[in-house]
Amino acid sequence: MDSKYSYDWYIAKFEEAKDTAEEFILSVDEARFSQRPAEGSWCIGEIYSHLINYGNLYFDNMAAGITNSQKTTRQSGKVFPPRWIVQKLVNFFEPPYKMKLKTIKAMKPDSVDGYNRMELLDEYVNLQDRLIAQLEKGQHRHVALDATKVRHPLMSFVRMTLSECFALVEVHQRRHQWQAEQTLEVLNNNNQL
Repeated sequence: MDSKYSYDWYIAKFEEAKDTAEEFILSVDEARFSQRPAEGSWCIGEIYSHLINYGNLYFDNMAAGITNSQKTTRQSGKVFPPRWIVQKLVNFFEPPYKMKLKTIKAMKPDSVDGYNRMELLDEYVNLQDRLIAQLEKGQHRHVALDATKVRHPLMSFVRMTLSECFALVEVHQRRHQWQAEQTLEVLNNNNQL
């Protein structure tokens, strides 16, 4: 795989997210997709709804950053690592996780009543395609992902590099993909009892 935090690496990770989600969601029947493993836990549909909300929340700032950036690099295959503090946050989010976090209101999942797995899969794949399109646009324009800063979508006083935004979205997706897989495992085990 290409160097971690390069354009090609990010594109490959979002392509992988599409493939993983498609294979996983198609393996889950509609009933289990909306079934909570325990009171207060999210069902698989809610996990994907949360991922879509989270990605969409970051997306506009990231897209504007790519479009408006004047910071460029001519170095092909350049790596854009996050700053130390954000790297610590990325490491914290890595699955498997040991500590759950409280979800803030803006990122809570939508009610999955009325959703079906194919609609959520389409929305999730569309988000990945939009992220990839922005990365390809940035790569074409030689945008320096580590020098271009955007405001955090919820805490506007916090400025993050584009690379940090992409890194957080990417690891957050893997964190919750793992959660979805654990949820299905619990549901399957409960049905065997």
